[in-house]
Amino acid sequence: MPAIAVVGMGCYYPGASDLRTLWENILSRRRQFRQIPDERLPLSEYYDSDPAAPDKTYGSRAAVIDGFEFDWVNRRIPKTAFESTDIVHWLALETAIKALQDAGYSRANVPAERTGVVLGNTLTGEQTRASTMRLRWPFVRRALRVAATAKGMPPSAIESLLETMEAVYKSAFAAMTEDSLAGGLSNTIAGRICNFLNLHGGGYTVDGACSSSLIAIATAATALANGDLDLALAGGVDISLDTFELIGFAKTGALTSQDMNVYDRRASGFMPGEGSGFVVLKRLEEARDDGDYVYAVVHGWGISSDGKGGITAPSRLGQSKALRRAYDRAGYSMHQVEFIEGHGTGTPVGDRTELEGMALALAAAGEVAPRAIGVTSFKSLVGHTKAAAGVGGFIKAVMAVNQRVIPPTAGCTDPNPVFETTAQSLYPVMQGEVRQSTDTLRAGVSAMGFGGINCHVTLASGDAPSDRFSSPLDERSLLVSNQDTELFVFSAASISALLERIQTVQAQAVGLSLAEMVDLAVHLTHELDEPQPLRAAVVAETPMELVERLSQLESMLDDTPLAPGEVKVSPQQTIWISNAVQRSRVAFLFPGQGSQQLNMARTLVERYPWARTLLQQADTWLTEMGCEAIGTVIYRPLDRAAHKAQIQDWMTALSRAETAPPAICFASLLWQRYLERLGIQPVAVGGHSLGELTAFQAAGAYDEKTLLQFAAMRGQATASSQGDAGTMASLGGDRATAERLLSQVNGYLVVANLNSPQQTVVSGDRASIEQVMTLAAAEGIQVRQLAVSNAFHSQMVSPAAEYLRAHAPIPEELGDMIVPLFSAVDGQAVPFGLNLRQYFAHQMTAQVDFMALVQAIAPTCDLLVEVGTGKVLSGLANAITHGNHPMCFPVEAKAGSDRSLNTFLASFFVQGGAIRWNALYENRLVRPFVPASQRLFIRNPCENPLQVPETDVLPAFALINGSPEHVQAIDSTQPFTQSFAQPFTQPFTQSFIQESEDDFVEVLSGYFSKRGAFLAELIQADLQTFPLSTSNGGNHD
Repeated sequence: MPAIAVVGMGCYYPGASDLRTLWENILSRRRQFRQIPDERLPLSEYYDSDPAAPDKTYGSRAAVIDGFEFDWVNRRIPKTAFESTDIVHWLALETAIKALQDAGYSRANVPAERTGVVLGNTLTGEQTRASTMRLRWPFVRRALRVAATAKGMPPSAIESLLETMEAVYKSAFAAMTEDSLAGGLSNTIAGRICNFLNLHGGGYTVDGACSSSLIAIATAATALANGDLDLALAGGVDISLDTFELIGFAKTGALTSQDMNVYDRRASGFMPGEGSGFVVLKRLEEARDDGDYVYAVVHGWGISSDGKGGITAPSRLGQSKALRRAYDRAGYSMHQVEFIEGHGTGTPVGDRTELEGMALALAAAGEVAPRAIGVTSFKSLVGHTKAAAGVGGFIKAVMAVNQRVIPPTAGCTDPNPVFETTAQSLYPVMQGEVRQSTDTLRAGVSAMGFGGINCHVTLASGDAPSDRFSSPLDERSLLVSNQDTELFVFSAASISALLERIQTVQAQAVGLSLAEMVDLAVHLTHELDEPQPLRAAVVAETPMELVERLSQLESMLDDTPLAPGEVKVSPQQTIWISNAVQRSRVAFLFPGQGSQQLNMARTLVERYPWARTLLQQADTWLTEMGCEAIGTVIYRPLDRAAHKAQIQDWMTALSRAETAPPAICFASLLWQRYLERLGIQPVAVGGHSLGELTAFQAAGAYDEKTLLQFAAMRGQATASSQGDAGTMASLGGDRATAERLLSQVNGYLVVANLNSPQQTVVSGDRASIEQVMTLAAAEGIQVRQLAVSNAFHSQMVSPAAEYLRAHAPIPEELGDMIVPLFSAVDGQAVPFGLNLRQYFAHQMTAQVDFMALVQAIAPTCDLLVEVGTGKVLSGLANAITHGNHPMCFPVEAKAGSDRSLNTFLASFFVQGGAIRWNALYENRLVRPFVPASQRLFIRNPCENPLQVPETDVLPAFALINGSPEHVQAIDSTQPFTQSFAQPFTQPFTQSFIQESEDDFVEVLSGYFSKRGAFLAELIQADLQTFPLSTSNGGNHD
């Protein structure tokens, strides 16, 4: 069976009309979900949060295309044909042309005789379904007549109403023409492409529901393999976000009312999407002969059906058959695949069944290691595009194997339990991975459809990575571009100006997609210009959360006046406001032993070249002195952990005495550098235990290389006596409580750390620590053993202290400092000329008085920041200051989370701090912000403005307003009263509408219903009094 080359691609999906944009969106996980636009489906009319509400949908969000306009003039399509044809035809044609052009073909040079088109589509498109309503006017007329008669309307008024109603009703839809039938059929979409390109190899549509477009690719591949075609255009198109599908899916329970979490424990359904994709396929041998560039090579494809069972219920056995058939055809084992682009709809049953079907097929191919193959989903970005879903996933897989990247899925943070049970051979790709450009990657693509139809295709890398969709940002930066939260900032000269800006952004946020959160955040920083006295900041995760928090911000501004120098903050620290505040002095606190986390500061390392360079230098500096490199110990593929025990093993390795100190100091170094790049310089520094090593470096005592080698030597020194190593425990009480408990134990124990009024740490031999923990627990005192390798700040580490006194690779004395430094031993300012070796030897065994440190450093600053991973120091510092001035903030409370950093930056900004915004958004994928109100979304014909004939509206307006010039079309997209109110300019009508807006529709409708009968009687009376004809045919005066 010959292999099939992918030589061209074209796409149009939500948020992406070209390959490069799509690839950037995939890597950066730009999720395109937004509130369904009114021009598509007005939620005020079709939405109900109750799933049981008749004829309503409980789904309010979707991923929609914007900006698509078919240029029928330049494509030389007659206007009547364009207007009478469903948009799916034109979207498919435009996408197919893109794919051909990408492959190097045009209408002039495409081998027309043996080029065919196979396209996946279901039910044509929503415009066809909507437009058929025009032809059902007789039914609507009959229903309206019955209702009007039942309400007692006179026959003459009914006929008048029906006459106007027919014109209004039909005004939304294109008239039926000779092109309407062909323009409304699914099979003619492929025919139209063949017609436009003058292709003679055959063109037809396949309908396999949600697997349609992948079946189209498999069908085209079969035709090429059998010699029926020499070139094939294969793909799919789906524009179906109308009542039939949205309400239909709602009634099956398939939609989610929350987030779309594919392959996640929280999976609750999908959000719908739309799009179109095409690929150009050719036999590999001929592609090589013709000198074509080959993106990827398709080696196998398989199709199956579920057989007996529920028509909409998936079958893992049925799905596994498609996979097995694909790999039987490919000639290589499924075990050789790096990842599978799954069907991944985010429904609980669908995800579980699919994953179990994959695992079943894998098991049939032989024994497989845990977490061997990654699973990812295109739908996690653009929703379920139904008939266009399979080709979208296929294009994603082609780009991934071409660029040698295992692409991530979005919205999966708590993997489905099936990954730990019946699908242990699989893992959800949450981080993504960049491979060597010379590697060959193999992948699979799955698509399943209603009715139990399943399809799977497997492919591998083709030529060297293409630069056609390479981004200015490298893949590693793109993979960490996405954030959990964004920071939205405002400034103004007055409360009214601030409120106006907030209200504008709130209105924009309603129509915002998740992907555009960062775009809006950056846009707001551009509008700051010169700082104004009033500042506000909001931290939000989703558009609706942003809307809600902006509403809270308005309330906070309205509640009480904001006095000069005042700062207001919400209880969750997500909303901040200030008035003329200049209190932004920041002091750095560096965490110590026990703060290590797997993947700490990973975002910085992956996003910024300078951080990657520092990691490489760190590993070199450490290996120079015989220590283990820390990069591979800190940074682990957590999504590929075979089981929870493996993660614990990784954590144990990171917590070793030799590894933890340089790793912790390295993470703090990264965060220190990053804050300084943002323009945040400390006015003072201090550290807790091991953190003092970093604090001295920040103050200028020595350089980064010295710091990391010193930390590594400290770790080695404490590890050398590991057999006699003690440990430490944290007690939820003050010093007196700790000393009382220690007095009840006979072994070696000391108070090691005075962390806060509510926390004291004790250090000693393991047996004694266990005893004191038992005593504390019996008294109901909170107690926890620390993740440390020895009994620090006790005499048990005195051999290590003496070793450092003699060999520490640091200067003998402290020279000039670039910033004041405070000691955690006694809380005093560290003096010039301090003997550094003596100090650090003493510091290892001495008690840590963190309370004294915080109390000493507090008067020097307005804000404290914990520069490193974790939030322990922040909690302790805020307990010491009782949550008052200065407040302490973490920058990475949990490894990989950006919420704490954005919270700190919000506080810093409103207190007068200057942030280098360009540095904050450097190496993140940001696009120009365009509000939803300025975007061109596809419009359903039912949401077109309704046109009222002038002859019908003129008398009514003339009676009220006496001015025919105000007659106009009624915009049905606006509220009824607003649409009618726009022409009224006289004081009477303005007053009337303002005072009776709620009753206006009823009043006006009543007037229209009685007007016909009244005028008929008036005309009869006129005719009796003033006959129209006269003896001389003259005129009346």
